[in-house]
Amino acid sequence: MTLLSDQEYMKLALEEGKKSRLCAPPNPWVGCVIVQDGHIVGRGSSRPAGSAHAEVEALSAAGPRAEGGTAFVTLEPCSHHGKTPPCAQALIQAKLKRIVIALKDPDSQVNGQGIQQLRNAGIVVETGLCREIVEKELAPYLYHRKTGLPFCVLKTAMSLDGRVAASDGTSQWITGKRSRKDAHELRARSQAIIIGSGTAIKDLPSLTVRDVDGPIHPPLRVLLDSRGRTKANGPLFDLSLGPLLIYTTSQADQNSVTHWKKRGCKVVEVMPSSKGTGVHLPQILKDLGKRGIIQALFEGGPSLNSQALEFDCIKQIYLYLGNCFIGPGTPAFTLESLRTIEEAKRWHLDSAEPLGETVKLCYSKI
Repeated sequence: MTLLSDQEYMKLALEEGKKSRLCAPPNPWVGCVIVQDGHIVGRGSSRPAGSAHAEVEALSAAGPRAEGGTAFVTLEPCSHHGKTPPCAQALIQAKLKRIVIALKDPDSQVNGQGIQQLRNAGIVVETGLCREIVEKELAPYLYHRKTGLPFCVLKTAMSLDGRVAASDGTSQWITGKRSRKDAHELRARSQAIIIGSGTAIKDLPSLTVRDVDGPIHPPLRVLLDSRGRTKANGPLFDLSLGPLLIYTTSQADQNSVTHWKKRGCKVVEVMPSSKGTGVHLPQILKDLGKRGIIQALFEGGPSLNSQALEFDCIKQIYLYLGNCFIGPGTPAFTLESLRTIEEAKRWHLDSAEPLGETVKLCYSKI
């Protein structure tokens, strides 16, 4: 039998955690592997909120074989009673000898308390193994717990000449089927999808997740409309497809607000802004964070995209670059505050992936 290293066991725990990426939020997508005498005797990943956490799933699979073994966990076990009992106590009761944890949980209800409970029970606890790769995987959760704000991602499909629509307004299709499927997977990893009134009026979008395997929570569909321009019709206002939250201002047409509410939409009034969509984006993101939105996906047009970048709230950008030139049409971004190359905002290229004739580019903030 070939024994695996601690690092290899932790990477297996990381893969377990990835299995619950779509269903665990607003909880973290954690993975756990329990090892006894070089054999993996239990594996687990986080279940939907209110169900078993990764450690409990792995302990259930291991049964009595967990006693005296080692657990590899990607995030610190919880130490408090929430919708489920604390995982730290479950590990103590299972009489494990050693627990290896990649990251401390920054959640104020945990934040080292789980580690301390385990150590107080005489269990050997080691932390920091594979820290960087686990931090990357759990980046949205960690950011939300540290700041109270959603981890904001921006997605757009554009032509080779940087346009999101042709001069006549047509845009279907700049990219291919594989890239559109990939974009739906990005939606599935987000708990909210944000658009402005321009996109709502022009595209009549549904903002649903399609062609994605696995258990999926319909993301919260978010409309920013400061003046009440959007009529309460079309698939966006079909609440059987998913909830719709509208942020508006005191300047909105009150007939529109009334119709929105009659359709069953949640409407929240925020401060107006002179930029872009006319709503105060920082206030909106703070409210979404309080609602448990870990990752928010911006799918708007040039105005909303540019406003989000101007407010410096975007953490990742996904560009789906099609294989066409479409001439003088609608640009993907209109960052009017930037005038010289010295003012250019630089981003780090994380990956470039061919998807048929489309290229998916992923950038993160430097």
